[in-house]
Amino acid sequence: MCTIRNYLKMAVAVAVAVLWLSVLPGMAQSGREITLIEKLARQNDPDAQPLASKVIVKDLTPDEYMRLRILEFLGGALGRANATPEAPMLVGAPLSDREKVLHVLNRLGYGPRPGQVEQVLATGGWSSWVDKQLDPDSIDDGSVNYELEKRFPWIRMALPQIKNSYPIPENGYAQPQLRNELPRSVLLRATMSNRQFKEVICEFWRNHFCVDQPLRNGTDRSWTACHYDEHVIREHAFGKFKEMLFASAHHPAMLQYLDNYSSRAGAWNENYARELMELHTLGADQKYNERDVLELTKVLTGWSYDGNLQFIFNAQQHEPGTKFVMGRNIAKGYGGGQYALGMLAGHKRTATFISEKLCAYLVNDVPPPALVDRVANTFRRTDGDLTQVYREIIYSPEFMSRANFRVKFKTPFEYTVSAFRATDAWVEDGGSTCGVLARMGQSIYNCEDPTGYFDQAEAWMDSGVLTTRWDYSWKLIRSSVDGINITDEFFEEYDVLEPDEMNKKIVADLIGSDIGESTREMLFESRRPRRAVSIVLGSPSFQQQ
Repeated sequence: MCTIRNYLKMAVAVAVAVLWLSVLPGMAQSGREITLIEKLARQNDPDAQPLASKVIVKDLTPDEYMRLRILEFLGGALGRANATPEAPMLVGAPLSDREKVLHVLNRLGYGPRPGQVEQVLATGGWSSWVDKQLDPDSIDDGSVNYELEKRFPWIRMALPQIKNSYPIPENGYAQPQLRNELPRSVLLRATMSNRQFKEVICEFWRNHFCVDQPLRNGTDRSWTACHYDEHVIREHAFGKFKEMLFASAHHPAMLQYLDNYSSRAGAWNENYARELMELHTLGADQKYNERDVLELTKVLTGWSYDGNLQFIFNAQQHEPGTKFVMGRNIAKGYGGGQYALGMLAGHKRTATFISEKLCAYLVNDVPPPALVDRVANTFRRTDGDLTQVYREIIYSPEFMSRANFRVKFKTPFEYTVSAFRATDAWVEDGGSTCGVLARMGQSIYNCEDPTGYFDQAEAWMDSGVLTTRWDYSWKLIRSSVDGINITDEFFEEYDVLEPDEMNKKIVADLIGSDIGESTREMLFESRRPRRAVSIVLGSPSFQQQ
């Protein structure tokens, strides 16, 4: 589906694409693509009235459709059309079985490993794969668990043990080993785990309930962020939303990150209460006011932690008296805080806010409103059962529509991990890559804003980011990224092919569908597998998800 408000304006998008492509050497618009635009123009009456909110079916082949998708992706037309959800839509053919598998592996995972598409097709298809992924504990992940426990022993430690085992160096502000190892553990899991959807959805919640590991002014988070990832995010990602919310609210990482640990009677700190409403539950501007924020702040005074990093309710620091939040009286004491969290977790606006974010993450940057409504209903009906919410999204017609095939843009983290998986890379040490991710603007567990990182295309799609990715793919394929190893065996099957066949197979293996004429022209000049693979990994098409 091509979501462009007026298809005759596609020529403008092409012009933008040409300008954008000028930052990448050797790329130019092809006559074949211009012919496609002309074909679209002939199928539209320039004098016709706009058909808002209507789906228009066009007679395009799958190849033409995919080429158009790449053009609007490159030219920014996709983002502009998504900004107006009532725009007319161009519907292509239903996804083939192979495209469906590619879709779930790229959207619900970090991309296929070599041969995985064929494996999934041979073992029940995409729905069978999804059913297993929705029950991650049923999937054998012994090899990655072994690596994790060998490299990062703190994964299985309680908080007091982590604190005792990893002391802060003298005159230090943080625990450097843990600050380095937590991001590496996240990268390793995303790359190597068989529980791919769990890794994708944990990344969502990691940003939703964001905390960081600062170099200064947050010493305890050297310890607590490691425990938070394991016992708030990962432990609750397939449970009830309110259980994850409660776990986050009680955890010393969040209590310190948003300053609630120091909020007390007569000396309130509103940071956590404000973000609890705006970012974690209801969403911004959802009919609560500054008075509600202040009252909720008072409700949560005294919520803190002790020297062993364990949650405590300090009654001496709690604001006395009944509070009034969003039309409800809330009693004093610890029970009042529990009640307030439950009220927010079960609010209908929370159901809509969380559902819309999940649909944007898994389906489309601008999710279909009807889908959001259905998912929100499931959220309310199941009391926030996240597995059922995910299932409602994934098995919806919208998810598997061509409208939402390859329409999202990979974040730096998604791009890096998908490149590792596509090349069957072994992550011996992710430290160097974590540094690259920081330069790309997505330092793991170091987001400067409590919003977490955004996954929409507009947050990442600029020439600087793409140039960095191109450079990274070049170094990765040439074994110039410390700690990341791609074996010679990966290239052997391409070495024996003639150049044209080699390039076709590399595209089929790494992309799975059309790559656009500009990338194709660059590949035409390539005669060596390593160069061809690096071109494909750095291409605009590989950035599509």
